[in-house]
Amino acid sequence: MSYLTLYCTRKVVRPAVPEVMRTPQYNLRSRITLSLPAFIMTLRLFPAMAAAIACLFVLVPARVTAQTPAPVIFEQVRLLDLATGEASEPLDLAVSHGSILPPGSKPADAVRIPAAGQYLMPGLAEMHAHVPPQRVGEQQIHDTLLLYLAHGVTTSRGMLGEPHHLVLRAQLASGEVVGPRLLTSGPSFNGNTVSSPDAAAERVRAQFEAGYDLLKLHPGLWPEAFRAIAETAEALGMDYSGHISVAVGLDRVLESRQGSIDHLDGYGQKLVPEDHPLYGTDPGLFAVNLIEAMDPARIPELARRTAESGIANVPTQSLIENWATGDVEALMDRPAMRWIPEATQQQWRAGIENIRSRIPADSGQRFVDIRRQLIQALHEAGAVILLGADAPQILSIPGDAIHHELEIYVASGMTPAEALATGSLHVARYLDQADRYGCLAAGCVADLVLLRANPLEDINNSRAIEGVMRAGRWFGREELDRMLEEVAERATGTP
Repeated sequence: MSYLTLYCTRKVVRPAVPEVMRTPQYNLRSRITLSLPAFIMTLRLFPAMAAAIACLFVLVPARVTAQTPAPVIFEQVRLLDLATGEASEPLDLAVSHGSILPPGSKPADAVRIPAAGQYLMPGLAEMHAHVPPQRVGEQQIHDTLLLYLAHGVTTSRGMLGEPHHLVLRAQLASGEVVGPRLLTSGPSFNGNTVSSPDAAAERVRAQFEAGYDLLKLHPGLWPEAFRAIAETAEALGMDYSGHISVAVGLDRVLESRQGSIDHLDGYGQKLVPEDHPLYGTDPGLFAVNLIEAMDPARIPELARRTAESGIANVPTQSLIENWATGDVEALMDRPAMRWIPEATQQQWRAGIENIRSRIPADSGQRFVDIRRQLIQALHEAGAVILLGADAPQILSIPGDAIHHELEIYVASGMTPAEALATGSLHVARYLDQADRYGCLAAGCVADLVLLRANPLEDINNSRAIEGVMRAGRWFGREELDRMLEEVAERATGTP
């Protein structure tokens, strides 16, 4: 018999107060599985249910219903405190029903994972992720999500959503699809999708009602449209994040309650002195047209203002460095490229040639250096930085790119603990979920990464993954390798 799995959403309207302005709109969701006849009978008996509860549903076989993971005990593992930058003495840590148990807990029938000499840290977040659209097919979507998870990413913020991603979000939450927790924006707000301030406000309300977690801003907006988006979203308690349109500008955004600025967008224009000939001219992609005019002496003041605003930044610096200065052949020859389909690789190769043609000759390294100075200044000023690499974008491999991003943060002046906190502690605080995520205490969601070496001593050890736990479900190294090999086989078309 076929079953209908219903992913039901009841709206929760949060009060429009400052502390929730930077928190994505969450909903109370429930998952109900009914046989088709039972579903039809339920609608006949309770016709008002359709109006009271908005449900997204997919037809699935009963066998895909996720099982509750068995309890797990990590034996003699060292816990990494990313707030203090210290590792604990060896201890046993128990997990059951998706959460960390109090110290000393020994649940019956627990799976025991020998972890002596290994380190446990909270799972990482990719705060500028992309989930493939439904049109590319289920397998490519699932492979992308698996790549995130296998590299220690247990939360992904999808920055270009669509209705199918709402269903996918529920499937990931239930365990029916393997991958990280998904927060998803709706379709983009940009110069093509927004025709007027009134239309912008209505689009915000529609995406709120649909259940998206945040709004994604793209270029092409103008001040009145941005204001309509901001005011409507803030009244609903909904996050709006992403790019800064040229006509809107960094000043206007820093005066708003935008959640995050992605790609360090908008800063390049503010680094150009008013008396420079390039001031006010077309900045180009991420301000590459203005590289020679940028004055790094202007960075500290921008960092101070950003910290005061409370707005976060998601730098995606690894993406920019790949584009501006990376050795293309070396990047294409990375071992991680085996997970990327050949057709996509060819698209990336053509794409990077186009991008390189838009970066002024001999300016790429200066662009990278100035952006690294900006990251360091933001960090030192106390501005919020969230981990994000914009995968899968050109040359940015899902999961793998996050570790490149971490390496860049350390090279820009952060300690390894501070860099790792951008993908855990900072994200949990940004989402107003610090008591449940990004932590290793009793009651925290068991989103964990087990490492063979200590990343607090060398950030490259964040890649030494022995296993990943997502909401209590354990994926050991052997299982991860098997799944990754299957992704590689599909990428190359080999059986």
